[in-house]
Amino acid sequence: MALMHLDKFDLNLLVAIEALMRRRSVTAAAEELRITQSALSSALKRARLHFGDELLFYDGQSMVPTSFGRELEDLVPDMIAQLRAIARMRADSDLKNINREFSIIASDYVAAVYISELSRKLSGAAPGISIRVAPFVEDTISQFKRGVIDFLIGPAFSLEEGMNSQLLFEDTFQCVLWRENPLLPDGFTPDAYLSSPLVLTELFLADGKSHFEHWLAQQTATPTVAASLPSFLLLPHYIAGTQNIATIHKRLVPHFASHEELVFVDPPIPVPPLQEFLVTTRKHLHDSEAKLLQHKMLEVGRELAKSQ
Repeated sequence: MALMHLDKFDLNLLVAIEALMRRRSVTAAAEELRITQSALSSALKRARLHFGDELLFYDGQSMVPTSFGRELEDLVPDMIAQLRAIARMRADSDLKNINREFSIIASDYVAAVYISELSRKLSGAAPGISIRVAPFVEDTISQFKRGVIDFLIGPAFSLEEGMNSQLLFEDTFQCVLWRENPLLPDGFTPDAYLSSPLVLTELFLADGKSHFEHWLAQQTATPTVAASLPSFLLLPHYIAGTQNIATIHKRLVPHFASHEELVFVDPPIPVPPLQEFLVTTRKHLHDSEAKLLQHKMLEVGRELAKSQ
């Protein structure tokens, strides 16, 4: 009987339910699924008839799951991820034959120094692959756990215990100063470094601190923060004409080398290297295309490591 019921059930209804549970809006879910709102409303109506439950209802401007809907909310995302992975399985596959968009959660720094290089490699080896970079925010992390987003790249402190991660690449740090900063060339001491006004980054995850800010918090001096920015790539623009100092990843330095008013020097205190990890979920066990890209990503990471 279970098989008969499955034969009569449109599995696409589960896709609709998963999107509605996550987006809490017919408009947003329909846009994500690239169908009309009326088509999605019709799918919800059929799902309600099948399960004999309202599933979701409007509470103000947002949709809220019923108690039975919450049970489905816990089950459906993993099922959808596995079904999508199975649908993509092929007995014989190769990167050059893949036509698919892959999504990756990454910081602007990783997008600039690593994913740009990955994209260049794929342009020749796998022209049918498209990369979409997703921001490091709670909503995208939730989508990654549900299997909606394919990969996550992040430092150790941003990863949760039990995540399946592999070291992708490492980076060191350099300080960015105005060329006419009075500390140069001989006054850039550890004390002067930690007492200078600093330009920091404010991430959208956990406590908002980057790798450098986590290290800085362990130092005895309390820093003076001149500016706290949402992007690593903005840091050098707050240096020229000031005594501010930014500490950036060494791989970012070439992106700002054309700024003649800036100089890049080693920190007077050793800053621990940053390690970025490639994270996958269990859906990759059944996703042969994602596994092929994963191997390519690790290969590009190894090549990047040799270049510094």
